Amino acid sequence: MSAMSLAGKVVFNQVTKPDVYKGQEKYSLTIALDKDSKKLAEKKGLKTSEYEGATQITMKRKVDFGLPQIYNSDRELKDVNHLSLFGDDVTVKVKQGKGDYDAYVYLEAIRVEQKAEGVEDADLSDF
Repeated sequence: MSAMSLAGKVVFNQVTKPDVYKGQEKYSLTIALDKDSKKLAEKKGLKTSEYEGATQITMKRKVDFGLPQIYNSDRELKDVNHLSLFGDDVTVKVKQGKGDYDAYVYLEAIRVEQKAEGVEDADLSDF
């Protein structure tokens, strides 16, 4: 699998609290791609979807592999609560699948370029 970077705005964050589907836990992150990342995704043949004029892509990672690494814009390692539930501008490092899965990408790392306006680090202690 070859690594690549994609950039955009977080639409759905299921990294702070993993998604459970058919009994399997997975981290997933959906972002609305920026123009350059949209072109790269099209060139690589990645599975994307359109929503309200934005091209979105969802990347996943098995919980068994551990959390993806999360960095701030200064490239300092942060904990998962640094990632807002939605709205952050991010750059993600992903790996493209192989064979029948080459249209999908798997989450390796997330860099939060700019936090969503009015949002602080998440506090999930009440959950």
